[in-house]
Amino acid sequence: MVGLGYVGLSIACKLAERGLRVLGVDNDRERVNAIAAGKSPLRGEEPGLPELLSKVVSEGRLTATDNPSLISGADAVFVCVDTPMDRDRRPVLTSLEGAVKDIGRNLSRGSLVSVESTIPPGTMDGLVLPTLEEESGMMAGRDFSLVHCPERVMPGRLLLNMRTYQRTIGGLDQRSIERAREYYSLLVEAEIHETNMVSAEITKTAENAYRDVQIAFANEVALACEQLGADAFEIRKLVNTSPFRDMHFPGSGVGGHCIPKDPWLLVSAVSRESMKLIPTARSINDGMPLHLVELARDAMARAGVGGRRPKVTILGLGFLRGSGDARNSPAVPVIDALMDKADVIVHDPYVDEGHSAPLTSDLEEALSGSDCAIFVTDHNVYRMITLVEMASLMRTRVIVDGRNLFDADECERADFVYAGIGKGRKK
Repeated sequence: MVGLGYVGLSIACKLAERGLRVLGVDNDRERVNAIAAGKSPLRGEEPGLPELLSKVVSEGRLTATDNPSLISGADAVFVCVDTPMDRDRRPVLTSLEGAVKDIGRNLSRGSLVSVESTIPPGTMDGLVLPTLEEESGMMAGRDFSLVHCPERVMPGRLLLNMRTYQRTIGGLDQRSIERAREYYSLLVEAEIHETNMVSAEITKTAENAYRDVQIAFANEVALACEQLGADAFEIRKLVNTSPFRDMHFPGSGVGGHCIPKDPWLLVSAVSRESMKLIPTARSINDGMPLHLVELARDAMARAGVGGRRPKVTILGLGFLRGSGDARNSPAVPVIDALMDKADVIVHDPYVDEGHSAPLTSDLEEALSGSDCAIFVTDHNVYRMITLVEMASLMRTRVIVDGRNLFDADECERADFVYAGIGKGRKK
């Protein structure tokens, strides 16, 4: 298993549980040491994974190393490394290329190579296949098998997603698909679909681009509702009573490793001029954190917060409920936009590394003396706090709700100034 992040570690543990001897390779020594000790390096709630990791490590079925030469002799190699974007929204494939070179230099004849990483369409044929052949001196299809089986998991439910979601295997040839199915049938209890490599690449990037477009539509409706004095969440419920409608939840922004990136992977493979809808959706969703900031500034002005430097509490740095994954978190642009004119403190029960503002896991500390509480993530702990508790801690009663956690009328009855995404103020 090359890459021991959210995807690679989960696959490694499940294959080891099924009786295979698994070697995990990662260039992060701290992560390798944690896994070797049977401790999960992942932050947040991952039901079943810490216990499974401890079990398979203690039984000797999963080991971890930062030495890629130990790949030699493996019957199958799974590639689970990041494919980030640069500032121009172009894919950065250096980690993938480095991993594939390491695999090629140590590849055994007859092995299967499966790339789980999400990649721009054309990468398997244009980079992975020729690099493996050049480094190994062997021919794909004759001397080793090659597939692209893009992951379909989310932090917080890795093992559940891996077991229950249907998968797509894009193979170089039928023999490669058959070899891959032997391994994926140990992981997946749902249907496994067969296709070619480029179709698998397009499928993964398109499915996340589709979700991004759906969220952008919900966010644009939410912005309209704010102007019209309506509740976007009530509108969503009513829209979805019509057949074949599936309006998503609006919110403070789209985070995580996949959805902010994967649409651009698809766009990068074709002429940008031919892509209109996907970049527009990305722009809408990228703008939601800054819209949240504008709501906060307006709410503080209505509450009379002026003449002093306010204390602003950001609630949620992890991008997803129950997760400590802060990659592309909507909280980051919110923090950046407020830091120059406010004392910002960030609370998250799962994230242990901050951004540019102080970070605490103590909710009382975060809210004490605060002039504005901005809810960016809907962690369960935020659903449990009461308005009475918040009123007793805060200096100024201002709630800015990016995740529909509060009822606007209840907040106003409790003497809070309330603003929320998609929550139009009554005229």
